Amino acid sequence: MVRIESVKEIRPSLDAEFSPGEFVPRTEAIKEAYLWGKELHCGQLRMSGEPYFETHCTWVAGLIDKLVGVEAWTIAALLHDSVEDQESSLEAIRKKFPGLLGMEVAHIVDGVTKISNPRDGSSREMETLRKIARFRDPGVFLVKLADKSHNVLTLEFMPESKRVAKASEAIRAYGKLAGILNCYRWRRWLEDMAFPHAEPETYAFVRQRIDSDKRLDLNFVNNMLEQLADLMKKAGLSGKISLTVNGYWQSWQKIRRMARLRKSTMDSFEALNDLVSFRMILDDPDPMQAYTLLAHVNQFFGPYLDQNRFDDYIAHPQNGYRALQVTVWLPEFGAIEVAIATEEMEGENTWGVIYALKNGKDISEYRPVEIFTPTGGARFLPEGSTVLDAIASIQQEFLLDKISGVKVNGNLAMLSDKVKPGDLVEVITSTTRMPPDSSWLKFVNPATARILRSVLAVEDLRRAADNGKQQLQKVLNERGILALEDVQALYPERINQLLEGTGAANLEDMYAAIGSGAIRIDDMAEALDEVGISQLKLNWTTINIQSDSFANRPGVLAKLAGLISDSGGNIVRTVNNTMPDGGFYLRLVVGNLSILNDDKKAFKNKASEISGIDIKKMEIVP
Repeated sequence: MVRIESVKEIRPSLDAEFSPGEFVPRTEAIKEAYLWGKELHCGQLRMSGEPYFETHCTWVAGLIDKLVGVEAWTIAALLHDSVEDQESSLEAIRKKFPGLLGMEVAHIVDGVTKISNPRDGSSREMETLRKIARFRDPGVFLVKLADKSHNVLTLEFMPESKRVAKASEAIRAYGKLAGILNCYRWRRWLEDMAFPHAEPETYAFVRQRIDSDKRLDLNFVNNMLEQLADLMKKAGLSGKISLTVNGYWQSWQKIRRMARLRKSTMDSFEALNDLVSFRMILDDPDPMQAYTLLAHVNQFFGPYLDQNRFDDYIAHPQNGYRALQVTVWLPEFGAIEVAIATEEMEGENTWGVIYALKNGKDISEYRPVEIFTPTGGARFLPEGSTVLDAIASIQQEFLLDKISGVKVNGNLAMLSDKVKPGDLVEVITSTTRMPPDSSWLKFVNPATARILRSVLAVEDLRRAADNGKQQLQKVLNERGILALEDVQALYPERINQLLEGTGAANLEDMYAAIGSGAIRIDDMAEALDEVGISQLKLNWTTINIQSDSFANRPGVLAKLAGLISDSGGNIVRTVNNTMPDGGFYLRLVVGNLSILNDDKKAFKNKASEISGIDIKKMEIVP
């Protein structure tokens, strides 16, 4: 039998799933903790003006009880702020609940409690996170995650600066923690609750783009669900067909990575294959049945399959995630993902450590390593992660290509060194950077490897573009051009024609194509002539002048313009930049000026004399 989870609302609110409702103690011990916590927090209010214990502590405890149902963890959630905020102590907790129950409750509360007087002078939050890092207990992580989740729900009552900081921390630290614990639904909910507070303008843009996407049309979605159900029936298998819609924050992060690789633009999400993921969940626990169904899926979609985007996460799980994934490109819609997994796999894919706990599975793999940034920010990493993994967790791909050095706990460290819970990682970016290298892939975790491959690809494109510029320069010089950007500024239509003719998205793409050998220089010269970027059509002379800070003063350009005018030319474009040492760079694009090679030295001397500056370097083309 094949069951279809028909979709009536594309992005239904997850509030019900994450709303514990009215807190009702289900055991005598939980009831005792509830009454004690209420007494301890009596009179304490939140920023919203609501009673602290009745709104915050019971929400955290209710969610933990709903998701996990472990008595000690629920009690710890009720009392998680009692040691810091009120007159309670860990010893009092142990006395209140004698035996193993009290010991476990005290252990978890100790892990999540904020310390009023940090021992080493660091901020309260830094000390808190260091303390949590030492425990590495799933109960500690989940109670803290629930605590942060409820705080996100009340961000609107905070001052703006604090609200933005807390929302960013929720995404970058605790969203990541939910991901490492493999709680996908929790991660998506937390990130998308925090996103509008962390980056409101970006959130509005992303939401508008995604919500208007054709792949989220109910008719399209439900029709695809039915087709996939028929496919499962024909394969002689039973299970269910459902849909997962990716979160706004995760979609935005992925499209940014794809844009850096020039696989997409920042304005279009059609190449984002997991914006919608059609899930084919098998009742049979045998993983081989997934491969049987895969053959039917491949045959059904045939030419629409993207052969470069197949993932076998059953043979090679990624952070506990297991499934077969194919990408299908549908004309007029874009990319969609079809994933095949067993019911057990999907349970752990969705709820990770929580699913494992409820089903008596081993949870030893869910022991994240927590490290910190110098500002007190927390980042969570899988067991066995290295310093380079830590760097990637701090700023994703935007830091991996800017590393000059790294300090761990104040000491210089190797990128391949293993990090330990509580390590403070500081990235040095002020000196000569280490160019990203493919050898780094040997000592990073899968999540970092994915980011690093993106960075390496961008580095390859950058090197190819630099090489292409150098190759093209001689051809441009013959046309009186030092930079194609000058043509783009004055004759944008010619550059557009050039890009269309060479099949490039922009000038950098074109340079990279030249540098990688995809476009021959002879063909490039012909393409330039065809669109009117030639000496005959432009009649340009470009002059590049560089001098030191003593020459960077008003009036220089006016005097040079007079000399050029006297020589029969007219300046059509100027580019003037001040260099870090105070010197300047001046590029003049001049029309109708003819300076023979023999006259260039004399022109330079005349320019120095008239402008009254010592010209260190002058380049004149052609």
